[in-house]
Amino acid sequence: MIRSFLLALLMVSMILPAFSQQEKVVMKLAQDPASLLKNYKFYIQEVEDQRLIPGSTLGKVVLYGKDVPATLPGKADKELFNYWSFAAPKKEQTYLPLYISVKELSLNEKRVAPNKVTGEVKLSVKFRWYRNMQPVELTNYQTAANYTRPEREYDYEKLVKQLLDQSLAHFQKWMTLNAGKNPALARNIQLVFKEIVNNDPDTVFYSPKRPLIWDDFKVRNAKPGSRYAAAVFTSFGYEGRSYPKDDDLVVEIGLKTFMVKSMSWGRPESRNAGTLRHEQIHFDITRLVVEKFKARLLKADLTIEDYDSEIQYQFLEAFREMNRDQERYDGETGHGLNAGAQAAWDRKIAGEISAVYSVQ
Repeated sequence: MIRSFLLALLMVSMILPAFSQQEKVVMKLAQDPASLLKNYKFYIQEVEDQRLIPGSTLGKVVLYGKDVPATLPGKADKELFNYWSFAAPKKEQTYLPLYISVKELSLNEKRVAPNKVTGEVKLSVKFRWYRNMQPVELTNYQTAANYTRPEREYDYEKLVKQLLDQSLAHFQKWMTLNAGKNPALARNIQLVFKEIVNNDPDTVFYSPKRPLIWDDFKVRNAKPGSRYAAAVFTSFGYEGRSYPKDDDLVVEIGLKTFMVKSMSWGRPESRNAGTLRHEQIHFDITRLVVEKFKARLLKADLTIEDYDSEIQYQFLEAFREMNRDQERYDGETGHGLNAGAQAAWDRKIAGEISAVYSVQ
C-alpha cells in the first residue's frame, strides 16, 4: 500500500514539470541560412525594443483550450539583434550601421469555436542610423498576418520569422532604390566649385581675358562730394545646390565676381590708363577674395545636417575680408596717387591672378 502510494506520488511529480513547461510557448527564432541576405550594404548596429511593454513576451496563444503566454527565450532586443545580425552579417566598416527600433511585435490568438483558433501577428519597425552623432531617420516597415488554424500544435516560429525576414528585405530594397538619390544615405560632403559668367548689360562678370574699359563706368560724373577720380562697384556672391551621388552629398557652389556698370563712375578728365588700372585692381582683389572664400569652405567643418548655415557664415567672413583688403589697397596706394605703392600692388595682384588661372 505504501509502495503504491509512493509510486503514484512519483508519477505525479514527473507529470507536473511537463505540464508546467506547457504553461507558455517559447519561440527560439532559429537561425536559418535561407534568411541570409545577398548584396546588402548595411549591418545591424543595435535593436531597441520600444514596445509599450518591452521584454520577452509577445502575447497570448491558445494551447490545449487555454490562453498561455507566447514569448521569446530572452529579451526581444537581444533575440532580434541575434536573428537579424545572422541574416546580414557585418562585413566592412564602410557599410551602413543600422539601428532598428521595434515599435510593435505581437502574437495573439482567440478560440472562436471548437477546434478553431484565429490569430494575428504584427510587426512595426523603424530604421535609422547616426551621422556625426545625429540620428538620421531612413524608413519604416509595418505588416501583419491573420490566420485560422485547428487546435493543435502550430509553427509560430515560422510565422514570426517570415515577418522579420520581410522587414529586413524591405530595408534592403529601400536602400538599393535610394542609394545615390536620397541625402539621408550620404556619408560625406563633396564640394564642387563653378564660376558663373552670365550675360547682363549692366554687369561685367570677371574674366582675366576681359579687363575693364571706361565704357563700363556708366556714371559720367563723380559722386556728389567725392574728391576721387573714379570708383568701381565690385562684389561677389554664390548660388548653391546639392544632390546625392554614390555615398556623398555633392554641394555645388556657383561663384560670381562682378562689377555693376550703373554704380561705377569716373570723372571725364580722369579717364586715363593709370586710373583705369587702379580700378581694375579693385576688381582683381574681389576676385582673389573669392579664392579665399573657397579656401575657407574647404577648411570648414561642414556637416550634411547643417552645411548651409556654415557656408553663409564663411561667406560673410569673406565679404568682410574683401572690404578690409580694398581699404588697405586704397590706403597704401593713396587711391592710386602713390606711384611706387601702386606699382608694387600691381605686380603683387597680377601675380596672384595669374596663379589662380594657371591651375584652372
